[in-house]
Amino acid sequence: MTKRSFFVLGLLIIAILPVAGQTGTANLEFIENKGQWDSRIAFKGELNNGAFFLQKKGFTILLHDAAELSRLSGNHRHPSNAADSSFKNPLGRRVSEPASLPDILHSHAYSMSFKDANDDVIMIPDKPLPSYNNYFIGNDPRKWATNCRIYQGITYKNIYPNIDIRYYTQEGRLKYDIIIHPGGDVNRIAMKYDGVDKITLNNRRLVVKTSVGNVQELAPLSYQFSNAGKTEVDCKYVLTGDNLVKFKVKNYSATTTLVIDPTLVFASFTGSRASNWGFTATPGPDGSFFAGGIVFGDGFPVSPGAYQQAFKGGDFDVGIMKFSSNGSNRIYATYLGGSDRETPHSLIADAQGNLVILGRTYSPNFPFLTTVGPGGLADMFVVKLNAAGNGLIGSMRIGGSKNDCVNIEDQYTASVEAAKSLIRNYGDDSRSEVVLDQSNNIYIAASTQSGDFPVTGGAFQPTFGGGTQDGVVLKINPN
Repeated sequence: MTKRSFFVLGLLIIAILPVAGQTGTANLEFIENKGQWDSRIAFKGELNNGAFFLQKKGFTILLHDAAELSRLSGNHRHPSNAADSSFKNPLGRRVSEPASLPDILHSHAYSMSFKDANDDVIMIPDKPLPSYNNYFIGNDPRKWATNCRIYQGITYKNIYPNIDIRYYTQEGRLKYDIIIHPGGDVNRIAMKYDGVDKITLNNRRLVVKTSVGNVQELAPLSYQFSNAGKTEVDCKYVLTGDNLVKFKVKNYSATTTLVIDPTLVFASFTGSRASNWGFTATPGPDGSFFAGGIVFGDGFPVSPGAYQQAFKGGDFDVGIMKFSSNGSNRIYATYLGGSDRETPHSLIADAQGNLVILGRTYSPNFPFLTTVGPGGLADMFVVKLNAAGNGLIGSMRIGGSKNDCVNIEDQYTASVEAAKSLIRNYGDDSRSEVVLDQSNNIYIAASTQSGDFPVTGGAFQPTFGGGTQDGVVLKINPN
């Protein structure tokens, strides 16, 4: 399939179609790779409409089609009165109509690499944030990553001899400074673009042709500092063929540090680049706050050029975030999931700040440590995450051969929907609850449609009662 892309390098002003999202400006954060992503990635940044991957000798950009992303973002609507015939579920679908989801998002990835750059370049992160991310994807602990630090700037030392690159953000725009120290040769700098259709120059601007149209890059700002202060230096792009871009700088001092300062602008809208749906929340013992939802994510592009990403039923994981008591600091954020769909239903924190998460999973490789029952379609999961958010104290998957922890039906996958007595509002298919006693034993109230749900010996009701579903009550030890 065709992939779409747009990418802007330099001091850029560009108009694109507006896309629904939150307003405001946020700086790009650089998250270190500790094995949760492709090994070629050093740091990753999440963009409103894609992702930015820092690599050893350059970067890769993944961007999504703006109109399709807008349509997908618009699918998350709040339901109105369930008794109304025009009631819509969380996907914006009318309850009496067949499902019709846009299930493909065209994307485009391409890379820029510094040609003939040093192999021994040193990456130095700076401005660390007090928070960190954790990634528990799949059930192989060797592939989990914890305490992934987040930075606001990354410097590449000696990308060429006596030439550094520093990536950072300013007022919501990604910038990188090319810093030529005395002894550095500006003529060594050569930026090779892979995956673009064509690059041309027009009135000192760099025009990049992509599958979603042309983007423009204004003439790069360049300056030096001296005893007289900051002095601008004439600098322009030069094309040398085969999508290779160099710089021509006039009248600069080779004994003073020279800075070439481009700015990258990816889109004119803000807000999440993928849908993030909130499901549950709970306070922590110290006044902190936990939130749980489902997160629609994307993957790293394995090669430059055309790239396709499809958001279909099942492509979301649980997202857990912890905030400080005043709400000003994200203490941690973590994914939790496998290769299929997960939904969090209920959260509760113990006195030590450990978080218990109850939900359902369809993934055969959900990161569980214990299994109970044969498992089937949707199964119940109970996870206890430690207070730092970087490890699992326990993780259990519980289920019979049919749907467990689903109230009547899964709203996301139901093709024809109706306002049933137990499903009237957003998230009603996720009705279940977890609480703790004074000894931190875990109590769960949920539902099952499985006749072979794993009951214990001597249970109050050992067999399925018939009908659509039964309630289930579980008690699990603190670990």
